[in-house]
Amino acid sequence: MKIQIKLSKEEAVSFKNFASMVKPEEVSDDDFMRTIFITGCETMNQQLSRLVQEYAKENQEELASSGITVIEEEDGSVKLTDSEESQESSEEE
Repeated sequence: MKIQIKLSKEEAVSFKNFASMVKPEEVSDDDFMRTIFITGCETMNQQLSRLVQEYAKENQEELASSGITVIEEEDGSVKLTDSEESQESSEEE
């Protein structure tokens, strides 16, 4: 897959300055840009997961009325399940 990102002149200069300061010499420009892109995707995914977790904790009643049960784990994270599945599994126990 090939991804092209169009930067403004200021953004391009900023990126060149950034890359010249932090990119190891043995890493190619392509590998460095790939690493920056993947790291950004992973960071965005972590932020979205955190926002979903926060939303679920704050809106448990609203989600329950939609058929979604919010289960808070011991580590503070939450798991979302279908209310019917959640009810069936608790009846089995």
